[in-house]
Amino acid sequence: MFNWLKNVCLSLLMPSMSGSAGETTSAVLGNYTVQSGSDAIQYIAQKTLRIAHKVLRFYDLAEKAKLPSRESKTFQYTRYERLPLPIATLIETVSGTPATMAITTVEATAEQWGTFVTISDVAELTIKHSPFMKANELLGKNSGELVERECFNVLVTGTSIFFPGTITARSSITSTDVVGVDTWRRMVADIRNKGADGMQRSKDAEDNELGDEYIAVLDPFMEFDVSSDPDFIDSVKYAAAKRLWNGEIGKLVGTRFLRSNSLPTLISSAAPTQATNEGGGNIPLRYVRTICVGYDTTFNYPTLITQAVENDLGAGDTDDSVSVTTPNNSAYRWKIFTSNSASAGAATATKYRQAGSGFLAQNVTVEIGDTANANGTTIFALVTSGESAGSILAEMQSSTSKVHVGFLFGREAYTVVDLQNLTSTLTPPGASTGDELGLKRSVGYKLMFKCVINNNNFFSRVEAESAFD
Repeated sequence: MFNWLKNVCLSLLMPSMSGSAGETTSAVLGNYTVQSGSDAIQYIAQKTLRIAHKVLRFYDLAEKAKLPSRESKTFQYTRYERLPLPIATLIETVSGTPATMAITTVEATAEQWGTFVTISDVAELTIKHSPFMKANELLGKNSGELVERECFNVLVTGTSIFFPGTITARSSITSTDVVGVDTWRRMVADIRNKGADGMQRSKDAEDNELGDEYIAVLDPFMEFDVSSDPDFIDSVKYAAAKRLWNGEIGKLVGTRFLRSNSLPTLISSAAPTQATNEGGGNIPLRYVRTICVGYDTTFNYPTLITQAVENDLGAGDTDDSVSVTTPNNSAYRWKIFTSNSASAGAATATKYRQAGSGFLAQNVTVEIGDTANANGTTIFALVTSGESAGSILAEMQSSTSKVHVGFLFGREAYTVVDLQNLTSTLTPPGASTGDELGLKRSVGYKLMFKCVINNNNFFSRVEAESAFD
């Protein structure tokens, strides 16, 4: 489905007459951004420049399912659980107690996504490189990266998480805590013990040359941490005997490793500004702990997690509120997450829940827990029940921490359910209602899908720093 999305995407190169180094300024025609230089442009290169290439893995490794049209948006798998073994011998003429069959269901509700680019007739007339061709290439890349991100956002909520050595939480990871072979051994032993099969069974597999090992996906920094182990076997040493997975770098302890530069690196920064407000609020517990999470403005991954700040509302005060200001950093869209407790330090990361909804800009102050808006800021209720907003919210050890993320998968760990196949759209030339003079055209795509975890026992996540970052 997404093979064509992996084509190299290009951006415009329009050098000025002077031939000086560096980028020129931008102008927008429709919403098609071009580089402009001198009025007398001498030469425009036929070749255009590459943009950074992103390696996509999650869709290829997923189980695939198709939801028929006109059958709602919800897809359901059913898993029959193992029957318990008998615990006593039979008594003559007595059948005993029947075993009970138990089933588990996995549901996914498809979500529709899409975007488009509008190109003016002036851009079509004046730009050397075909705007529609370039827009189509960029949109193809965009759709594949969208699916990768949404798969990551689901998989990162998995319940099995590993860390180097004896570490049990992200907040304890220091710069020397690098993933090594012992970490992978523990991960492989864990999913083997839980009954996960390899990604390709050697018997009746679609491609038995891919073997039956587990598959790991890791970023380029963690790649070098793993490949530095003396027992690591580079893929070039067995490429003649086995068909390689796309992007396979080698294998270790029954696992074949794939590189991906689409996995976000989690970084930290100083804690946000938080202050208490006397009276008028509705916070029932004394201590309020807050972090801000920054989502990068290009891919919208949650990549920056601030240090936590905790305020004491005072003994006996059950009606105060807190004010929180998002960091002054325009490279991210921000969300605020809070937790509160009756004792200091007890409001841990596992209890964080989002205050409000959607994203906030930089340097925005909101009031959490207030009902009267006495301080003239945006009000968010303090959420104290329900599920936390994903394990990605775990606190970082220090403001200089950089945590890298990797995954280990067995067969049928997760599925991508497609309801609407990827569809490209292109408005025809000429006038239309709302564009009576035919001044613009649009090219875009839409698709409807959902990634869903089939079994948390069949995959795990590892978090660590890297010796190479």
